[in-house]
Amino acid sequence: MEPSNNELVSVVIPTKNSAAFLENCLKSIADQTYPNVEVVVVDSGSTDSTEKVSACYGARYYTYAPVLPSGTFDAPHKRNYGAKQAVGDYIYIVDSDMELMPNVVKDAVELCNKGYDAVVIPEDSFGIGIWARAKNLERRCYWGDATVEAPRFVKKHIWDRLGGLDETVGGNDDWDFYQKLLDNGSRVGRTRSIVRHNEGYLKLSKLFRKRFMYGRDVAKYIAKRPGAAAMSYFPVRKSYLNHWRLFLARPVDTAAFIVMRTTEYLGGLSGIVYSLTMSKRA
Repeated sequence: MEPSNNELVSVVIPTKNSAAFLENCLKSIADQTYPNVEVVVVDSGSTDSTEKVSACYGARYYTYAPVLPSGTFDAPHKRNYGAKQAVGDYIYIVDSDMELMPNVVKDAVELCNKGYDAVVIPEDSFGIGIWARAKNLERRCYWGDATVEAPRFVKKHIWDRLGGLDETVGGNDDWDFYQKLLDNGSRVGRTRSIVRHNEGYLKLSKLFRKRFMYGRDVAKYIAKRPGAAAMSYFPVRKSYLNHWRLFLARPVDTAAFIVMRTTEYLGGLSGIVYSLTMSKRA
């Protein structure tokens, strides 16, 4: 079934000093084969040219900086805010470092027209350096892994009915929303088209800090969804074993992958310990 081109898709992009990646992201949205798309950029006080780049591509630009404790992952707050401003029939949550293949939106709308309520869009990545190659290896292992992939494209009325994202679980917001969809009997499809993350020049220190930030909210997610959390956080995944040939074909990247994942787990664990320590002091 061909998608109806008069259904509006609202692409929501949270930003903060994202100009270096945002232009390619917005260009990939402008190049979509599906014509009826609006872009909602929600920015939390950029000091670069994020607003100017957004204007060049006709995006609706909002400034929204929620008052949160220092170091809090604020993307779920901005995503929910953007969804409230959106007027489309669908919400599609995109990060500023993502670049969409031309048929991503068309394929997602088509699946929704076939009866799906939300859609997983597989993610790949590219960048500079060994850690970017390791991240590429990791993402390719996750294609089809329901414990990692999560739907970011959803019918607006379903999004509204489920109350959007849980802002208290930080970087686990997309996994939690997936569980909410399943709890409510929603059908989730998956496109063949992919999005690609532009990792830039990726450093281990950046990955550690990111996982530390996520780790600060992990305890909340575990308490809310212990079963799903156990599957998501277990270090030895079935998807790794299923892609053993890929690891054998890329031995240098595999070694870097092991170091990278160890670093990320240490970052997440440090975030958990920090969060528990601060809660005891409160």
